[in-house]
Amino acid sequence: MNRRIITLFYLTLFALAPFRAANAQQGQLNLIRDAEIESTIRTLATPIWQVAGLNPEAVAIVLVQDNSLNAFVAGGQRIFLNTGLLIRTERPAQLIGVLAHETGHIAGGHLARQQEELKNLSTMQILETLLGGAAVLGGSVAGGGRGGGGGGVTGPGGQGIPGSLSAFLRYTQTQESAADQASITFLERAHQSPKGTLEFLKFLEHQERLTIGRPTTPYLTTHPLTPDRIATFEDAVAHSQYANVPDSPKSIELHQRMVAKLLGFTAPDLALARYAEGDRALPARYARAIALYRKGTIGSALLTLDGLLRDYPNDPYFHELRGQILFENGRAAEAVPSYRRAVQLSGANILKIDFARALIETNKPEADREAVRYLDLALQTETDSFDLWRLEATAYSRMGNEGMTSLARAEMAVLKGQRSEAQAHAAVASRQLPAGSPAWQRAQDIQAYVRSRRRN
Repeated sequence: MNRRIITLFYLTLFALAPFRAANAQQGQLNLIRDAEIESTIRTLATPIWQVAGLNPEAVAIVLVQDNSLNAFVAGGQRIFLNTGLLIRTERPAQLIGVLAHETGHIAGGHLARQQEELKNLSTMQILETLLGGAAVLGGSVAGGGRGGGGGGVTGPGGQGIPGSLSAFLRYTQTQESAADQASITFLERAHQSPKGTLEFLKFLEHQERLTIGRPTTPYLTTHPLTPDRIATFEDAVAHSQYANVPDSPKSIELHQRMVAKLLGFTAPDLALARYAEGDRALPARYARAIALYRKGTIGSALLTLDGLLRDYPNDPYFHELRGQILFENGRAAEAVPSYRRAVQLSGANILKIDFARALIETNKPEADREAVRYLDLALQTETDSFDLWRLEATAYSRMGNEGMTSLARAEMAVLKGQRSEAQAHAAVASRQLPAGSPAWQRAQDIQAYVRSRRRN
């Protein structure tokens, strides 16, 4: 089966960057990075992860830009969530229920063999591997999809992954039941109501009825909905001492902001229709600022955003958005102060990458040096960011540091699964970098990694 190419190498780059790009072509999958949305999901999920015995810092959230309902676990402790699913949750408890279910799969070690084979790959390589397989029972991970099956799937660089995407994502009824039971336990331990899960299951059941006889959404096909599952959660609600615990005001605020932001980026016309101009609530103003920017009405977008900044001067994500709007309209120098303030207020490593990009775009030597400093800080958590390494390669090349330029290019090649290219750049870096330095040692590690993968 021909591998479907995914627009991943450049779409993991920016905060909400894919929303600035053209629509994905057939068979492509766009990932997004957004500090605010990832933080929101982490805030909602952390109590669940903690009672499940997971280290929250070890769980990765991967956002897929797609309107279909889908969520799945792949590559160890990585939870993939479609933006369509996030938008369709009506309140935090519903999203928490989905996260608790997926956490049940992680804690239960489901699909352990496939997870073991994928866990050492980058997120980019995992998605490349998954998209190399068949569609999921009539609905591909990227939505819509074509039917099909298939034998072995060949991952990046030639490593074989047994089974098809369909086999990978289609959990058995036993595992689904186990994940449901685990999620009920986690919700109870975290003092959360199971009502949100029940509401979401009933919504999905309604969607399932609407799509009978037509290709359905991935979440419906990979997570079979039956009256028994709904009955399970009805029983859980009846017996939970936390059944009537409401969503906290903070979680409601975070959820409303997340939905408003996603709608503004993915469906600006809908956002402008849903959030009236006279609505002065923060989510409405936020959605309208984003939607106006997406519609190309930059002046109105900045005016709306500046109003938000007057009322909320210490909100890092409003400063981030202002920097993004300016940067994308060729005003990199003006974007720098906004990104700088966003980093000062948040410190999120994704924002540091965006800040570095704006600095590099100003074409000033001192800006290149500052960009490298922030990129190095971002490496604390963003080692698999292709864009980070691309920016480092650009900055170091301008600075005349050939060794670090080669090392950054080697890291880029590793992420893309280009082993020969990775080894070649790492070999050059080894000759150019001071022997024994951390960077030199990393170049040695890359060469050893490539050799070991070739032996396997």
